Amino acid sequence: MDPIMYISGGQWDGLPGTDRLLAESLAVTGPVLWVDQPASVFRFADVRNHAVGSLRGIPEVMTPHLSRLRLPAPPLFSSRLGLPVTEAIARRCMDNAVKTAGGPVAAVVNASPVVAFPGRGNGVRLLHLTDDWLAAADLIGFPSDYLKRCLERNIQAADVITAVSAGLAAKMSDVSGRPVGVLPNGCRPPAPGTNEHRRPVTVLVGQLNERLDLEVLESLADAGLSLLIIGPRTDSNPTTRQRLDDFLGRDNVDWRGPLPPTDVQRLLQSASVGITPYADTEFNRSSFPLKTLEYLSSGLPVVATDLPSVRSLQCSALAVASSREAFVDLVRAALQRRPDLGQREEMRRVAAANSWDVRAAGIRELCTQPVPERNTKVRYTKVRTTVQSVRGASHER
Repeated sequence: MDPIMYISGGQWDGLPGTDRLLAESLAVTGPVLWVDQPASVFRFADVRNHAVGSLRGIPEVMTPHLSRLRLPAPPLFSSRLGLPVTEAIARRCMDNAVKTAGGPVAAVVNASPVVAFPGRGNGVRLLHLTDDWLAAADLIGFPSDYLKRCLERNIQAADVITAVSAGLAAKMSDVSGRPVGVLPNGCRPPAPGTNEHRRPVTVLVGQLNERLDLEVLESLADAGLSLLIIGPRTDSNPTTRQRLDDFLGRDNVDWRGPLPPTDVQRLLQSASVGITPYADTEFNRSSFPLKTLEYLSSGLPVVATDLPSVRSLQCSALAVASSREAFVDLVRAALQRRPDLGQREEMRRVAAANSWDVRAAGIRELCTQPVPERNTKVRYTKVRTTVQSVRGASHER
């Protein structure tokens, strides 16, 4: 089977998110060449150590079916002076990787807000929008006008475009004038068996930053509920930083920080309710939080704030809160009422139907479509958007 190149929006060894989980599932059924986001050779020793091999297009073997290509970048690579150099290096690394692959690349999945499709390779080009990148220009660390140009370029170069939520797909279809399919985030397969000895604890998994509704978290703590928090802090706003300091310092809040996936799964198996308390912002309305499906896959009832992606999941164990007070009440009710056998089976069915393996199969099906004749002299689609300042990690839990 010919390999699929997956251009990610992050680094392989970062917090596992949409890109890595999708790539790992794709690698179960065929070879995958993973491509990192550009990273400075001065800041990251691993990028510097692999720079010569990367420029030659020689990836590092991670598993029998998955290899990793780092994209070395100069200092200040996201500045206006450094961007053209970064683009040229990335193009050379990827083109050489295609050349040295020993055969054709079946498809290129581009999930990066800034990296262009490689020049080499005649397979299907799939642009996968994992977040509303234009609504969070400051979090990505590139100028907003540059992100807009990159999106225009990749929309024009793509044969197929998908997005993680129906809202984001509709938005991008409207501004680009092209059909955009929906390919939501997924989850790991349902955990075998269930833990009947769960503690009356409410758990939150994921990055702690401005994307969260801190009023909801503070209200849960004020109500005296036991809260287990798993994940790193990535906040940047001073007000958010102080509020998180105060929240995480409470006696009924147990913050474990970032943990390996096996430890996360073990702790999810010991809790009683999972929460997705996201603020109502343009960026969040276009997102598809990973944590919601992860909770259901672990047999946890979920309480979430009202976002379109949450409404798209049909499960009786998923409760949607329309206010801060309702959120607290729904968590209390979930703690007092354990899921019965029917609900546990329903959660397993929902998780199985939305697993990463299912998502990977969807990508492979899209990548088998006939490749249309490409016009090398095209006019870029002009994307119209309002850039909103949002802090937080892209395609996070």
